[in-house]
Amino acid sequence: MNRKCFCCFNDMNTNNEDNELLRDWLEFRFEKLETNLTDEDKKHALNYDTFCEKILDVIPDKDSDYVSDILDDFREELLNYCIYWNEKYYVNGFRNSIKLIL
Repeated sequence: MNRKCFCCFNDMNTNNEDNELLRDWLEFRFEKLETNLTDEDKKHALNYDTFCEKILDVIPDKDSDYVSDILDDFREELLNYCIYWNEKYYVNGFRNSIKLIL
């Protein structure tokens, strides 16, 4: 590892404001993961639409639009929650790994 890379990693561990490298890495990993799903990965996917359909099937028609809107909001909140905690987990894990290496 050259000196410039060493300093870059050291700065990344000491400066919480500088997350550009980590964000780029997360974006790359997400794209890589998304394109290389195995059958096992697909088997464990969350079938949110199926759950929504089952719920909406038992809701009276007059309330279905309202419940559908709530389910859409819930989906958005759940997705944002997962993204936030996954990014936090991986960024901190990456930082800890670099600290161990250094």
